[in-house]
Amino acid sequence: MTKNNLTIFVLLLTAQLTMNFRCRKEVVEPTPLVYTFEVPIDIYPLKKSYSLKDTIWIETDLPTKFLYDTKTKQNIFADTGNITLSAVFNEFGTSITSPPNGFCDVITLNGVNNNRQLSQWGTSGSLENYGCGQSNYKCRVGFKPNQKGTYWLSLFSDLLFKSCANKVIPYNALISYKYKSVDLNLDVFNSLSINDKGGNNSAVKFYTDKINNREGFVFKVE
Repeated sequence: MTKNNLTIFVLLLTAQLTMNFRCRKEVVEPTPLVYTFEVPIDIYPLKKSYSLKDTIWIETDLPTKFLYDTKTKQNIFADTGNITLSAVFNEFGTSITSPPNGFCDVITLNGVNNNRQLSQWGTSGSLENYGCGQSNYKCRVGFKPNQKGTYWLSLFSDLLFKSCANKVIPYNALISYKYKSVDLNLDVFNSLSINDKGGNNSAVKFYTDKINNREGFVFKVE
């Protein structure tokens, strides 16, 4: 083999080895969470039964930008993030499905039904991206019933805590919403028939766990 041919062979072999090396799958380790924030939620008026004229409000009790971190058990100053306050207004055992005007109207500072999603058995609503430009995280969402029946307002957990545009390094954190330690009307849920509770023990356990975990509020609309 001549010197020129040997040089070409070495170059081709090096290129092939390099290509094979780059095609190997790289394993990317997930970045561990820095914070797991928990937000306390107020309900008002707090009742077991409402009328079609009432509005049920849920509100964050966050008059500052300190958020409670369940990992460190401390309040963390998080001034360059934003939150989304959401809930699902879901029915139990009613014959009504997919009403054209939804199961409720959703009221936020942005107006009525601007962030509302309709489904067969429930209606969800939210106030999104609150915090950038505001001095606190105190915000609220109202749910005005449109149909009689038994319902619950279910909160969300383990959502990504999002950053404002001026945040260079994003928060690597999750945020969950929990009702305060008030009567969330487990007795109202227990008074329902097994069919209205979901028809089986697994469904009953799911709803009971959510209520006991302060993520679900049950009530009647009469």
